[in-house]
Amino acid sequence: MGEKYWNISQAVCDRIARNGNRLFLVSDHTITWRKLERKTKWNDVNMVIPLLFNFYHGLELILKGFVIASEGKSAKLNHGLTQLYHKFIKNYKNQTKLNKFFSKYLDKTQMPSLLLDFLTHNKLSVDRFYESLRYPFDLNLSNEYQHFVLKYQGTNGIQFYRSMSKDIREMMKLIVALGYSLETNCRTCLQPDAD
Repeated sequence: MGEKYWNISQAVCDRIARNGNRLFLVSDHTITWRKLERKTKWNDVNMVIPLLFNFYHGLELILKGFVIASEGKSAKLNHGLTQLYHKFIKNYKNQTKLNKFFSKYLDKTQMPSLLLDFLTHNKLSVDRFYESLRYPFDLNLSNEYQHFVLKYQGTNGIQFYRSMSKDIREMMKLIVALGYSLETNCRTCLQPDAD
C-alpha cells in the first residue's frame, strides 16, 4: 500500500520540477485566471505539504510491512518512524542501499536541508514531522506549525523535487526486490518436506 502513496509523491515531484515551481507569472499581456492556474498550480506552495504527507505515510506503511514480515503479526507497531526505521535496520542489516535511502529522510544528520530547516524551525523531531503535515497546529492547539519554511523555494527547490523523485524510483526497485526475496523465502519455508 505504501507504494501507492509513493507513486503520487513521485508524480507530484515530477510535475513541480517540470513546471519550474512557479508561483507567479509575468507577462506583457493580460493573463487569464485559467492560464495563471494552469501555469502555477504545480508549485511547492500548493503541493509540498500533501506531497510530503503522502511520502511519509508511504514510508511508514513500507517500514511496517517489512517489520511485520520479519517479526510476525505480533510485532509491536506504532506511528513512530524512527522506531520502525531502527527495527528495519536491525532486521535487514544487509539492505545497506535501502537503509541509506531511508536514513536520508529519517536521520536529521543526513536529510535534505529543506526538511531539516523545517524540523529545526518548528523544533520538531522526525517522529513529529508526520504529525505536522496532517495538522496546522500541534495536538494541544498551542503551537502553529510554520509550513512557510517548506514553501516558496522557487527555482532553488527544483533540485529537491528531482532528487526526491529519483530516490523514490530507486527505493521502489530495492523494496520490490526485497519483497520478492522474502516472498520466495516464505514459499520455500511453507513447502512440505518430500518424503
